[in-house]
Amino acid sequence: MTTAPAPYRVPAAPVLVAGVGAPLVAAAAVWLLPPLALVSGLLAILATAGAARYVTRGRSGAVLARTGLAVGLTSAVVGLIIGGLGFVAILLAGITVVAGVAGAVAGRGVTSRDLR
Repeated sequence: MTTAPAPYRVPAAPVLVAGVGAPLVAAAAVWLLPPLALVSGLLAILATAGAARYVTRGRSGAVLARTGLAVGLTSAVVGLIIGGLGFVAILLAGITVVAGVAGAVAGRGVTSRDLR
């Protein structure tokens, strides 16, 4: 069984900007509006999904999921560095990775066959 090579590469600079920016936006929102501390994890997840959606505009195929995964992983790692390695932080990091992929792929009419 062979695997077909990926026709597109994941853009590194936009992924880094989006992945680092999403948790920093959540941290800044908590600093500016302390009542948001209760929902800062949700804010980081939504910012990651939105950033992945923005970074993958104009792209199609397997690069959507790969770019979303890269944004989610970058955001999760930066979030863990900022927030620490607690149990809840690790759970939120896992959800953040999934949110990156979901933000990139959702609503674009992509099927599993398109992602191969």
